[in-house]
Amino acid sequence: MNVGRAIDLIFPYIEKPTPDEQAKHEERERSDIAAIKAVDWGGNNERALDEAQRVFSAEIERVRTAESKATTYLAVLAALVPVIITLQAAYWEKKAGPAPDVARLIVLVVATIYVAAAGYHAFKALQVSVRQRVGDAEVAAAWQTPKPLHKLTRDTLLATRRSRDAINAKITRILVTHQHLLRAFGAFVLLLLLDPLFYAMGFSNARQEPPPEKVVAVEREQPAAPPRMTSPPFHLREPPIRRSQAAPTVGH
Repeated sequence: MNVGRAIDLIFPYIEKPTPDEQAKHEERERSDIAAIKAVDWGGNNERALDEAQRVFSAEIERVRTAESKATTYLAVLAALVPVIITLQAAYWEKKAGPAPDVARLIVLVVATIYVAAAGYHAFKALQVSVRQRVGDAEVAAAWQTPKPLHKLTRDTLLATRRSRDAINAKITRILVTHQHLLRAFGAFVLLLLLDPLFYAMGFSNARQEPPPEKVVAVEREQPAAPPRMTSPPFHLREPPIRRSQAAPTVGH
């Protein structure tokens, strides 16, 4: 397994063609266009036009399918954004189990990257691209020629062939979006299984930060002090009572 294949298994991406591959692709397109211009349908112009329109309609249906899937994928991605925010808030507030915070962070980052990549390719699939088609001007110009059905068939096939690269690019974007969504789903499942796995391996609950101590101040009412007895002023004091000495007994 080469390095590019291993990277594509982990993170699917659209590989740009090499110069040789690009040259072969351009040569093949020129050969197809030359073959369409040189073909002669003889007396089966009506059957050839029906087949050309059927091929053109099939290509248009491919575009509609790709854009419809891109819209659906974007709706799924929009629903995943609140899930990521909720999980991030829960883990950052230490409301998780015994799984290490580093493991949760890595898996959450990987899931976010896959979601972002899927959204990028889905938006690119919805991007307006240049596609050729047979319109009213081409139909009017065809009927000004000796073989209108022949020219109309040729113009339809040329428009289909020249639009094939843009349509294939949309289909490729949808395939890559699908692969990223699958990996994002797997990352979310792994994120939910981290705590049960660590429980099964015998790890206890993750040590959580103790809540801050709350100091409650209780105010008690102090009993009222009894009124202090103050002594009356000096001039209002009563003089102390002195006992007089006993009088001597007088004999008769």
